[in-house]
Amino acid sequence: MNTFVKILRVAAISAAFAAVLSSCKKEPVENVAKAVLGDQSIMTFAAKNPAAQTVTVYSDGPWQSKTPDWITVDPATGDGVVSVTVTARENVDGSGMLEPRKDTIFFAGKTKASRLIILVSQEGDAYRNAEHLTLDKVAALADGKAFVMDEATVAAVSSAGFVLNSGATNVYVKDASTVKVGDKVAVKGIKGSINSVPAITTVDELTVKSSGSFEYPEARNLNDEIATYKGEAIDYIVVNGVVIGGNLLVTVNDVDYSIKQVDCPAELSISKLTGNKVELRGYTCGLLGANMFGILTTAFKDNGPSVVPRPDKLLYAKWRFTTSLFPNYADFFGGTTGIVDASEGFGGLYVPSNVEGNGKIQYYQIDKTGLNPGSGNPKRIIGGTGHPYVTGAWPGDYWLFSATDNYEYPAGTNLHIKYLTRVSATGQRYWMLEYFDGNDWKPAEEYPIQTETESGTNAQYNFQEPTANIAVECYWTLAAPCREPMFRMRCVANAQANDKGPLGAPNGGTCRIADNDDDKEDEGPVFEVTDAPADGGGGGGGGVKPGTVLFEEDFEWLEPYATAANAPDDITSNSVGSSPNIFTTEGLQPILATLLEKGYAYIWGGKGMTEWATTEPDSGNGRTLYLQKNYLKFGKSDWSSGLVLPAISSLSSATNIDITFDWCWCMTGGSKPDIMTLTAEVAGGESVELSSTQPTEGDQTKLEWQHASASFNGITAESRIVLRPTNVDPYVSNTRGQNRWYLDNIKIVVR
Repeated sequence: MNTFVKILRVAAISAAFAAVLSSCKKEPVENVAKAVLGDQSIMTFAAKNPAAQTVTVYSDGPWQSKTPDWITVDPATGDGVVSVTVTARENVDGSGMLEPRKDTIFFAGKTKASRLIILVSQEGDAYRNAEHLTLDKVAALADGKAFVMDEATVAAVSSAGFVLNSGATNVYVKDASTVKVGDKVAVKGIKGSINSVPAITTVDELTVKSSGSFEYPEARNLNDEIATYKGEAIDYIVVNGVVIGGNLLVTVNDVDYSIKQVDCPAELSISKLTGNKVELRGYTCGLLGANMFGILTTAFKDNGPSVVPRPDKLLYAKWRFTTSLFPNYADFFGGTTGIVDASEGFGGLYVPSNVEGNGKIQYYQIDKTGLNPGSGNPKRIIGGTGHPYVTGAWPGDYWLFSATDNYEYPAGTNLHIKYLTRVSATGQRYWMLEYFDGNDWKPAEEYPIQTETESGTNAQYNFQEPTANIAVECYWTLAAPCREPMFRMRCVANAQANDKGPLGAPNGGTCRIADNDDDKEDEGPVFEVTDAPADGGGGGGGGVKPGTVLFEEDFEWLEPYATAANAPDDITSNSVGSSPNIFTTEGLQPILATLLEKGYAYIWGGKGMTEWATTEPDSGNGRTLYLQKNYLKFGKSDWSSGLVLPAISSLSSATNIDITFDWCWCMTGGSKPDIMTLTAEVAGGESVELSSTQPTEGDQTKLEWQHASASFNGITAESRIVLRPTNVDPYVSNTRGQNRWYLDNIKIVVR
């Protein structure tokens, strides 16, 4: 302890002790202390060769001590002002350090109120007697308990930690060790909690034992239970919503819930998808606030703008695999040379609709690396006849037809597909034709389900591939809204079309999507919506309901930069600190990049200027954007600046909106206000001047957030809303030439 601080502390204790004596002097004298004070409250000892420590005990009468068996005090009793030596026994044996220990020393007088309590602790090996536990039992440990866990699997990786899975239990590990999904790891650590869910908050040793893949379980659909979901465990979930202000907004029964990505790697962030419908998958990580849950993201799917107008022509995609059109698509799907690929997935290959519409034909295959495929197989290729085909088909593989015009077709929409297909003699015979109804995959109703027994698998199928072209034609109806209708043909059994039994490995037998190659107009694949309810999905029929949040920004993403740069919080402190300039402070340039990526633009003006500049400011001139603790500050002497908000790309038609935000003018060190007003405007359109309501007395002011609002009509996806000082020249506002102001919490909703 610093000597000067210790002297002050002893003096304070002595004064308090004197006051106690003074207050007690008229009481009958008893032979037991009524007041016991000391100059220490916490002591920590080394495990080996622990040094003795002292505490000065002040009392108005005799006291006695009580200690744990590993602590000795000398003297053990006393009266008045006594210097007491505290000694700890070594916490070691022949095998090394024992477990850490904690306890309490009491110097006791007459009552509980007259006790000096000192917390004592001693270093040790937390894992000396730690149990070897499964992850399930680690999750059930009390916080602060040490453990050794021999194996669990990494299920997800964030920017600051990872999720471990044991099959039945998930636990978040707050640790920056480099691990990958599928790694099996051993951990020595301390159990804790984060957002009230189980976590490993201290990792002292981590070993990657092996690497592999991880198969995610069936995800809980959070949309179905979010109104009652407590977030008390780490669950693997899927959730659909609209991205607003960097979070996923989910609305159920007119109640809004937010899903916030926690410690999210950049490649999985949805922050740039404002206004889009997005499906998120990952592990929940507790309740972060009212109606806000955290998620450790494993995957997301961008389903496009949340509001898309109903198309004039319903979805229609057409392909032609003919000699005359061959040059237009020959480079797709592996090209005419073909691509040999045994890995699982679609391989990034597809055949686009080459006559009309926006459709894809893709081929999904299971992992064939362990199936010993034949030389040059499996392959994807555009053949000499123009047909896309594959070799080495195997049970689990499927052809996938899909198409989209970004409109969300509602339940009740009717669809139709027609195409030609065939296999070679050694290709696979048994397949299942299936459509996606908006919720699930369903067998095509035109083709009865049967059971195949030749290969010994008893696989169910509804379609047998012939060795000559055959037309497949199906109709179905959506049971739920769907933005990308799909149809697939899935291989279900290993049985050759030539009746020679199952194959030993994927071979050169082909399966193709065909055409008669005579340029007839009705033989290529067609995928279409035949009719759809007129008041359908996508918001095209009735617009967007009032109150819908179109844009939201709280600038909380600035937190790590603000912490690193020690940015001030002028509004809370009611004083103007030294704010780091985002343009010129080392390490803050990523803020500018992020603002641009989000769709913001920066404007600036200055002394003698009559119009706002939209070009990047010259060095020094106009570079007046400053960082506060999770909000922004604009302007400085002689210079003004403002912010252009991102366009609301989700709007499909002219919409009336309300905008709200918090702002505050600045002041000098002498509390003189920057007398100014703010203007909200639609670029090139109407504007609203917002007067300040900040309190002033004479020429003095104080910093307080003021909540501002404005309304605009006819906002479209191309409109840009601007927030700026009313005057581009700061000297028009006040003679000091300062238009400095703060901004936070922007929100735009449908009126």
